[in-house]
Amino acid sequence: MAELVLQAGDDHVQRLAHENDPVRAIVELIWNSVDAEATHVEVELERGDLDAITKVTVTDDGHGISRDELESTFGRIGDSWKRGTSKTKNGKRGLHGEKGEGRLRVFALGSRVQWVSHSEDIAAQKHRIEINGTTARRHVFPYQVGEGSGRMGTVVTAWNETQKSLLALEPEHLLPALRSHFAPVLLNDDDLTITYVGEALDPADEIAHEAVYTLQFGDADVGGLHDATLRIIEWKSGKHRAIYYGKDAEHFVSEESGKDVESQFQFSAYITWSGLDAEGTSAIGLGNLAHGPIGELWTAARDGIRSHFTSRRRERRRDQVVKWKEDKVYPYEGEPATEAEEAERLVFDVVSGTLSQQVPGKKNDARLMLTFLRDALRYDPDQLATIIQEVAALSPADRDTLTRLLSETTLPAIIKAANLVTSRNKFLLGLEHLLFDPTDSDEVGERDHLHKLLERELWIFGESYHLMNSERGLTELLRTHLRLEGLPTRNLTPVRRWDERSGRVDLHLGMKSQEFDLNRHLVVELKAPGITLGRKELDQVEDYANVVLENSAFATDKAEWDFILIGTDYNELVENRLRGEAQGLGQVLAPERKPGRPRVRVYVRRWRDVLDENRRRLNFMTNNLELDPSISEGLGYIREQYGDLLPEVIANPTKGNEE
Repeated sequence: MAELVLQAGDDHVQRLAHENDPVRAIVELIWNSVDAEATHVEVELERGDLDAITKVTVTDDGHGISRDELESTFGRIGDSWKRGTSKTKNGKRGLHGEKGEGRLRVFALGSRVQWVSHSEDIAAQKHRIEINGTTARRHVFPYQVGEGSGRMGTVVTAWNETQKSLLALEPEHLLPALRSHFAPVLLNDDDLTITYVGEALDPADEIAHEAVYTLQFGDADVGGLHDATLRIIEWKSGKHRAIYYGKDAEHFVSEESGKDVESQFQFSAYITWSGLDAEGTSAIGLGNLAHGPIGELWTAARDGIRSHFTSRRRERRRDQVVKWKEDKVYPYEGEPATEAEEAERLVFDVVSGTLSQQVPGKKNDARLMLTFLRDALRYDPDQLATIIQEVAALSPADRDTLTRLLSETTLPAIIKAANLVTSRNKFLLGLEHLLFDPTDSDEVGERDHLHKLLERELWIFGESYHLMNSERGLTELLRTHLRLEGLPTRNLTPVRRWDERSGRVDLHLGMKSQEFDLNRHLVVELKAPGITLGRKELDQVEDYANVVLENSAFATDKAEWDFILIGTDYNELVENRLRGEAQGLGQVLAPERKPGRPRVRVYVRRWRDVLDENRRRLNFMTNNLELDPSISEGLGYIREQYGDLLPEVIANPTKGNEE
């Protein structure tokens, strides 16, 4: 019997075989059959006395292993005939493999393997080719060629004589993975049938939902922008969650778990990019650490998948609530009359939508459960954990989280927090409009409008300041300082700037820290939209800071003063004053602290940076509540809450148009 001797050592072949991954072995053997233009591929398992898997057989009706190509097809590693082409032998399909290593994975299924192939050579002569291999000599494959008969195709058999554990091949474990993996090629090729232990893989029957998106990634200035395709298939059953990468719409050679991206839906995500070559595919496993476009593709794919399922959850809840309303089982009537009622319904819709699969189908039963859930949320949230545990059957982790949360706070507090985040997001959008809108910003005055709005939304400067003085002189600054220090505030000597002018600050916020008995002060100097901050404005706020530094009445080492000048933009002179490492914070003055004197710092900030910082602080809650308010909603919120503080043309735009 002749032998095919691979130009590689036994240990190298063992590494290529990945003998601890029998699932991938099945996948690769099926792909070899698909690449051989088979129309029927069948995988069978044979069991021993203890029901353990003792033999695996993969049978196909492809064109087989030709005698002319025996050496090039089976006698080499890393130089497969597939490398030089993108199509199968007769051009029926796109090729999956190209390295010539997939066939070695059969050693993950057993210690003794055999290929029996019927094929035709270039002279149309039929041959039967038998190739054998063992783990004792992995790099040597004895073979013999005989006269062929019957239909063409290949049978691969692996005998598990060493009692290797093959539990991963049990149909209940492997069928969902195979259905997902081969879904693209099966959905695009009506002639192909793949059967596993008597059950045909039919992904079409298992698809619950499907969507296709275009992913754009890269940098327009560095390397350019790239477009990839994201196809997401949601499955009706199983627990399969996986992400696949490939360079065409049928063959995906890289696979990774998708459990960390989406934990509720069962899905397969297929990312196709023509630039994904062999080197790029091997780098996908590095995730966002991969260099260049590969890392950017990985990140864009996960962002796209998360965005898809965020929308799907929102759709599910919305559709379910609509159906409950149509069925007249929804426990609320009419529109909410107050923001508190709207927030309550928001929480109810989220909770009930999440539990929709556990809500009974019969109308009377559904109405009872939804009403019970509403009352528990409204009056006795302590019962909610019991309801969910007994009726809705949340996972243990989610149930423990909800129980712990309700033991530490109340449902009204949770609703209040959700409403607070919603209101703050709307205020930021409305404030952004007042500051930057080309038309309305000209109408907004510094003291008449902007100042008065911010008096009522002090969180924008920080949550920790609880004392406030608005539009007070420097003497009042001293009075607040002394009050925090616990010192008398009567009969004060008026405080003046270096030029003997009294000076007046816009907002003075102060707080007494619980740590080290430290008093902190924040003085905010506001400028109206359209004013570009320059020397005049900077000198003004620095004069205030110097008063605190030099006036003995402010002398203490238990205080810190931060002065912030805020405007829509600043000029080059101010930009040149920004200090080195603190430049990103807008710091322009931070004199060395003297013994017995307070720490004083001066900052210049742009409204754009302040708004962005607040959005980042709110971002976590905003994403979890799935909030996405519009600019019009933000402006509407400010009109509703502070209409008396706005210019008439902004507070009542309809009235302005009529005039």
